[in-house]
Amino acid sequence: MIKDQQKIFGRIKDILKEYSNTFTATTDSDQGYELYTNKPMEMLGRKFPRMYFAAVKNQKNFVGFYYMPIYAHPEMLKSLTPELVKCLKGKTCFHIKKDDEVLYLQIKEALDKGEKAYKEWGWI
Repeated sequence: MIKDQQKIFGRIKDILKEYSNTFTATTDSDQGYELYTNKPMEMLGRKFPRMYFAAVKNQKNFVGFYYMPIYAHPEMLKSLTPELVKCLKGKTCFHIKKDDEVLYLQIKEALDKGEKAYKEWGWI
């Protein structure tokens, strides 16, 4: 486990909880917190009962911040800060390994953009 991992996890979880009025938390534990939309929708020709929005998960050597808007619309990646993009290790998974106030603000900014985009796309 990395230094300050529980603190990092808790901070990101608290940020995500700010969106619980718009999205539904399907997982809420000391290992993960996941948010989904509340209505069925279609993406890439597939129907979904709800759509994944974002999550935080405690992993072995990092805290994973998962952010679905960049998977649904990859051009949204360009709207994220270089510091946050540097943490991207997959299509939607950011490996957060340090307790960094600037990074938390960037995560909040990304979530605000994602929430706005989901509204524009009619997903919420």
